[in-house]
Amino acid sequence: MVAKMGEEEITEISSNKAIMLAESRVRCIVDNSKCILKVVREFGSLSNYMWSYVNHKPVINRYRYPRNVPLRSPKAEAISKDLLKRGFRFVGPVIVHSFMQAAGLTIDHLVDCYRHSDCVGLAERPWRHI
Repeated sequence: MVAKMGEEEITEISSNKAIMLAESRVRCIVDNSKCILKVVREFGSLSNYMWSYVNHKPVINRYRYPRNVPLRSPKAEAISKDLLKRGFRFVGPVIVHSFMQAAGLTIDHLVDCYRHSDCVGLAERPWRHI
């Protein structure tokens, strides 16, 4: 488990040329995993925590042009602020918004993208968040 990594493991990973992660990044990953465990204890899962910010339903956007797709959103800014209060690092609003896009919390495909209708269809189906 990453949260239980000790000094020896951190040093080993940060000195591994194949991985190429600075020691500060490895420490950040370990520290963030400890923060995740606290979130899990409070909310049941990181998923529950994240989805609570969008009322457990994906935000569906209908952008026509790439210039309209934001790098951050008010929800991402709120999540980022809360994560920082909880001790997380490297969780600015741009990173959080990117995570929200990747995890399906927000649908930012352009309306003429071949994936837009599939993603919207999945987002609009009746489902219960787990």
